[in-house]
Amino acid sequence: MIKRARKQRGFTLLEAMVALVIFSLAAMGIYGWVNANLISLNRLADLAANEQVLNSAVERLRIVNMSEETEGAFNVDEYNVQWRADLVEPWHNGVTAAGAITIYDLALYEVKLVFIKDGRERGHFSYRNTVYKQVRQPPKQEGEI
Repeated sequence: MIKRARKQRGFTLLEAMVALVIFSLAAMGIYGWVNANLISLNRLADLAANEQVLNSAVERLRIVNMSEETEGAFNVDEYNVQWRADLVEPWHNGVTAAGAITIYDLALYEVKLVFIKDGRERGHFSYRNTVYKQVRQPPKQEGEI
């Protein structure tokens, strides 16, 4: 009796399992890549928010007279910003490039900022700020009384 070879149609169980393993490995690799990108994107969004809060905080502190007020807190959007200014260089006479004493005295402060959101510290920053105050009258010009 002669047996005829039948044409194979479809996949065998072994071929289906190999294809499923290859597909699963590719899917896990893609999932890991997408997850890492989402984590990076969230970190970038946090950094952008911190930068916006920082710019607003520094701009707000420009109006503070640090010779009279050396610490405080205020809100920017959903963040609570706490700040403190420490004297780095004491008050001294302001001097022009030519060496003449100006009408201002100057001091240098180190300003430290802490950003808090949802009860957690989200960032910190420090910078130096020059503070000045007028302590002398400008010299009178010729012809002034």
